[in-house]
Amino acid sequence: MGKRKRGKARGLAPGPAAQAIASQESPAFLLGRRWLAPLVACAGLFALYVATLAPSIMGGDSGELTTAALTGGVPHPPGYPLFAMLARLFAALPLEHAPAWRVNLLSATATAAAGAVVCAAVQLWTREAAAGLVAAALFGTNTVVWRHATSAEVFGLNALFVAVAFLLWLSIERTTESGSEPARVRRRVFALLLTCGLAMCNHHTFVFVGAPLALRSLWVARRHLGVRGVALALALGLAGLAPYAYLWVASHSQAAVSWGDQTTWDGLLAHILRRNYGTFSMGQASKGSPFVEEGTFFPTLWQMLGHSFPRFFWIGPLLASLGLYGALKARRERGRAYVLAAILGGYVLVFCALSNLSMAKDLYVTVLSRFCIQSDLMLALAAGLGFAWLGRALRARFASVERRARWAPACALLLLGAGVAAHGGECNQRHNRVFPDFVTTAFASVPKNAIVITMGDHLTGAVFYFREVEKLRPDIIHLDRELLGFSWYGARKRKLHPDFFLPEGGYGRRGWNIKKLLDGNPGRPLVVIDRLETWDESWKDGYKLATNGLVHPLVPAGDFPSFSEWLARDRQAMGNYDVVPALGARDGSWENMLGGLVMTTQAGRAHLSLVYSTDSGNAPAPARNSVALLEDIIAKAGGDDALGIRAYRGMRRLRIGPTVFKDLGIGYEILSHVDPTFAPRVAIAYEKFIERADPSDADTPAARQYVEQHRRPRPGGR
Repeated sequence: MGKRKRGKARGLAPGPAAQAIASQESPAFLLGRRWLAPLVACAGLFALYVATLAPSIMGGDSGELTTAALTGGVPHPPGYPLFAMLARLFAALPLEHAPAWRVNLLSATATAAAGAVVCAAVQLWTREAAAGLVAAALFGTNTVVWRHATSAEVFGLNALFVAVAFLLWLSIERTTESGSEPARVRRRVFALLLTCGLAMCNHHTFVFVGAPLALRSLWVARRHLGVRGVALALALGLAGLAPYAYLWVASHSQAAVSWGDQTTWDGLLAHILRRNYGTFSMGQASKGSPFVEEGTFFPTLWQMLGHSFPRFFWIGPLLASLGLYGALKARRERGRAYVLAAILGGYVLVFCALSNLSMAKDLYVTVLSRFCIQSDLMLALAAGLGFAWLGRALRARFASVERRARWAPACALLLLGAGVAAHGGECNQRHNRVFPDFVTTAFASVPKNAIVITMGDHLTGAVFYFREVEKLRPDIIHLDRELLGFSWYGARKRKLHPDFFLPEGGYGRRGWNIKKLLDGNPGRPLVVIDRLETWDESWKDGYKLATNGLVHPLVPAGDFPSFSEWLARDRQAMGNYDVVPALGARDGSWENMLGGLVMTTQAGRAHLSLVYSTDSGNAPAPARNSVALLEDIIAKAGGDDALGIRAYRGMRRLRIGPTVFKDLGIGYEILSHVDPTFAPRVAIAYEKFIERADPSDADTPAARQYVEQHRRPRPGGR
């Protein structure tokens, strides 16, 4: 009997008739237990993610999400209440790891579960367990999926909801086709609508998948539901939004990290709808932020579809195209294929039309790539179809392929191994301590009872976590520069620190400035990490910037340290800190951005040392320290043959700004008066400054004149 079936199968063309051999297309031990392949996918991906899980806080939203959740506050809009509640649950797990690691485990668990559900959905569609495993392997080792599975983020949970929605929709389609009892169909529709409601409590982009799947399911199941069934399904969808009530409760808490004021209906609605960002936009372009701009449709489209090839190590989109093609050719599968293709295309096109995120910097591309997880999951579903279609086509034509059909699961294992080998170096975060090392080093040098101001997602979230969760330096008051303009933020800070003076209103050109904050807190030193706004130089009236280590203290002009005092503080503040791991991270990563911040701060330290030299009549000791710091920057940025500066081993070439070479030229010029060997390097450094400087730079003419007056010989390596 089996032989006759196989003989007929060889004569079948791929298409609806191929369903007749479905029972032969996967090993019996997999088909006999439909849960086994998803379980294998989940276990494999979970083990992979745990093995590569970040040990602590990462950049971006990771720190803020974790801290707000664990301290009972409200995360940034739209609030992510479901993630916050689950994060608190995972943080309570009786594990010996840091709270951040336990919340990172939530992302690993959700993403591994999403891979398992992708496997189950493809297996349900194709009746092939191997195809499901292939789809899970492609999805799970996708670079953007894997990276976000290793740190606290909302995208793994969103992927899980998307996968569950597709699985429930497929189940509804199949049960209605097979004429199953109405109660069974209704249960699946109710589960889908409830899933959609819960998913909207996690990430708004789910609506582009959930809404069409819900409408399609209500339509195909309309005869089984009736009016009352449809009404109940919609009511369950609304009930799924209940976790948003968490925001109202959390807003009444005393958490230091809590965004906005949701104690009023208008405040709650504004937070859920992300009015500050622009609902269904990445940001408000009218604010003039470099983060957003117009005309980003085609660059975003290229990022979502064109870059999906390297994310799937090239084979995924090809299999997906084959899968959609094969499904559209098969009459019985055509309707479902149209739904998948329409939702995938609709999500990509609508997101690209709504997104106004600038693509000018690698970091912005990294931020955008997170939204590719949703489209990549749909591509993985289609890739599973493609693998099944390809297998059927080969079996229908080649008997040897059919006899080896049980080897199909090995293809999934091979793809998993290929994905790990191709992307493991980029996605493995097991030893990533860039942010903990930076924050602990920086805070170790901050004076007691200081006010610390930070700016940027590459830094502030990590500070939130170590200050509020791990209780690092409880004597310090931490202010987020980007939130100081909001009245609710000032009100919360004044309530938490009644002995701390924070001017009324918001920080800004039309509000208060740093000088008012300094004068209002005479007993508290003020330290900036990263930078202040360029427009605010009010602090120059009575204060000076004494950059040391990784921070920028503002000290009264009369208390400014001598060079020897400053140098001792600077060296003590740096300790054993090593910026190389941050600089060695991939371009566009939060780690790489933090490494750039450290190099900028080091350039500031070098400049201050140079000021000490010029203020002391070109003293050589401060100039020599400045030159050492600047040459170290160049060495870490890839070295410079003309200046005889060798690169650090393994460091790639990084862009260096003009100020580094200008200050280096000045330092060389000062040292050339006591050591003639520095003289040839002066003109070289000034030339490099001129090449990089803005034509309007006031120091360019003097540098050009020096270069013209001094013919420079090439120095030997040093």
